[in-house]
Amino acid sequence: MSQDQKLPEDTALALSPAVLIRKSTMIYGAMMLVGLLLLRFGHKKLSPAFAVPTAPLDLGRLVAIGLIGALLLLILSYFFEDWFPSFRSLKAVIMRLLGPCSVAGALYLALITAFGEELFFRGGIQPFAGLFLTSVLFGLLHVGQDGPVSAWSIWAWVAGLLLGWMYDATGSLWPSIITHFGVNAVSLLSVRRAYRGWVEHAGPGGPERPT
Repeated sequence: MSQDQKLPEDTALALSPAVLIRKSTMIYGAMMLVGLLLLRFGHKKLSPAFAVPTAPLDLGRLVAIGLIGALLLLILSYFFEDWFPSFRSLKAVIMRLLGPCSVAGALYLALITAFGEELFFRGGIQPFAGLFLTSVLFGLLHVGQDGPVSAWSIWAWVAGLLLGWMYDATGSLWPSIITHFGVNAVSLLSVRRAYRGWVEHAGPGGPERPT
């Protein structure tokens, strides 16, 4: 987003970083708890889903799958931002909402959302609903400004297919968590940097500078 681009009016109601982190902790913490309970008592797969291979090659394989997945989704996000104006507009909203966060806050949000959504959707829901339906539900969770079906939800649906395939193919949640965290971390740090540039461009009459 260019520095002279105006932000949507409703972004003036953005939450403070402290409130945002607190609310996110509650929401994604609840998702983690439900996912853990379903994995443990519904699917009997809690230990396999979080098992860490002792063989270096097997461990490296899981990490590599996660990193490659993150790269693919970040490339897809780049093209979606270029192709769809609604995707760019939503990024502006996210920038205003999350931009004031510190680096540590952005990384924390990336981590808790990755664990919360992967435990809930891939670990808890997917064994019941299957890959395709879980991906649809994951896409519908990511509602954009244009309603439940938007460029943002379509991107999330594709991401859900990739994340779900990782879980099915490996039997481990680590690749999808690594992918999810990587995408969120890069995206949040990027919008934070864009927000700081917008604040500097706005000058003395602009919004308060992030700490």
